[in-house]
Amino acid sequence: MKRAKSDAIRDILLHPNWILFSLTGVFFFFFALNRGGVNVFFWSGGVFLLVHLAHGDYGINTIPRYHLWLLGICASLVLMSLIFSYAHTDTHRVFRIGKMLVVVFCIHFVSRTEAAQHAYTLLGVLLTVSIAWQFVVRSLFGLPYGTWSNPHYLANVSILTLPLVFYYFRTAPKPYYFLFLLLFFMDIDPLFRNASRPAFLALFVSTLFVLTFFTRGRYRWIGLLSVSACLLLLVVTNYGGFFDKLKELVANAVDEERVHIWQYSLRMLQDSSPADWLVGNGIGRSADLLPTYAIADPLYKDFNFPHNFLIQILFDNGIIGAALVFGGLAFLLYLFIKLARTVDDAPGHLFINCMMAIFLNWLIFTSLTVGFYSKYTLYPIGFIIGTLFVLAEEVPNGS
Repeated sequence: MKRAKSDAIRDILLHPNWILFSLTGVFFFFFALNRGGVNVFFWSGGVFLLVHLAHGDYGINTIPRYHLWLLGICASLVLMSLIFSYAHTDTHRVFRIGKMLVVVFCIHFVSRTEAAQHAYTLLGVLLTVSIAWQFVVRSLFGLPYGTWSNPHYLANVSILTLPLVFYYFRTAPKPYYFLFLLLFFMDIDPLFRNASRPAFLALFVSTLFVLTFFTRGRYRWIGLLSVSACLLLLVVTNYGGFFDKLKELVANAVDEERVHIWQYSLRMLQDSSPADWLVGNGIGRSADLLPTYAIADPLYKDFNFPHNFLIQILFDNGIIGAALVFGGLAFLLYLFIKLARTVDDAPGHLFINCMMAIFLNWLIFTSLTVGFYSKYTLYPIGFIIGTLFVLAEEVPNGS
């Protein structure tokens, strides 16, 4: 009797829907609600992964090499920081790395189960609910940045979801594609209305990159003409004061706040010892020291990250850490390009192009706006890497 009861409990804990539920909770609580409850779903996903590793069929021998390489890079960054700069290592930032890995491995696990068959529908529902909720909060509750405290954070959600909304607009059956057309305008509106310049730069560059090099036939020219028409419309209408803010940026580029923050960050980096240049000052150490370099300027003394990934990673993780991080990012882009040139079916090719645009949006925006170990950086890249690795595993010659 006891054994039967134990087996029943184990079967319940091993049900794959628990991990799918955890992933869904992470996505919804982070992108739609922006609430601390997201941590519950991170750790529940991690716990259920451990249960499957210990008692299920998800063993080390079933994990692809890409996932193991990612685990090795993350472990190297954390171990270097703990060994050489233990006192200056921020545990909250280290835990965020762990949460990112949980997302990546949860996506891989779900991709091996029958639940993956419902991924298209589930993601479409999550996108719809998240974007609609942000619109409701802005429109009815009078919160200009939705559930976020900063226009950049809302813009980040927009540029991370817009390519997927476009994908569903092109692939969803009637009448649902009309819904995604409406969602597209709801999603892009705060990007222009709040004039987040890093977000606009990211969206513009990623769109041009994908359209120019990875879109086929007439769709390339239709896309490029559409982008040109949209830019012209923004200039003519000055929607939300967007064009005025761009002119202001050009006129005052030298005094732009990031330029000042980079100057203070470079001074901080130059003061590193030879050993710190090699292995870093510790994960999160830049957040402690940067304000002391900007304390003479009251406008910037409260900034605690360099707004530049290269400077931050060189300071926190040294040359070795920078080689690991940027080598890994370069490999992700290479993998996207390889898949885009491998997949022939139209929906699959479109999805890979949209995911590549999301990756470039993430890279450009976060590297100029938030810290590398911020939740706004690590949580989204977990979903991006997890999806990319699954695609590389499933597509012939993709890995």
